Amino acid sequence: MKIPDIKEIAVAWARAMNPTDEQRELAEQRIKICDSCEHKEFKTLIRTYICGACGCPLNKKVYSPLSGDKACPKAKWEK
Repeated sequence: MKIPDIKEIAVAWARAMNPTDEQRELAEQRIKICDSCEHKEFKTLIRTYICGACGCPLNKKVYSPLSGDKACPKAKWEK
């Protein structure tokens, strides 16, 4: 598992709170990919889906400011 990038996490959480239309569209594209990913896991304790590859909650991870293989630890996102 990679070391968490605190700046990436902070920006993703901020974007998730008030996304632009472009950010929302990108997040929707990314979550469609995550929905069919073998690393998507539901965590009962926190009642949300996470990325099993990096541990991030998907509802925030999809707003990552990074692109491509830098954003998705399994390089499944093109943007």
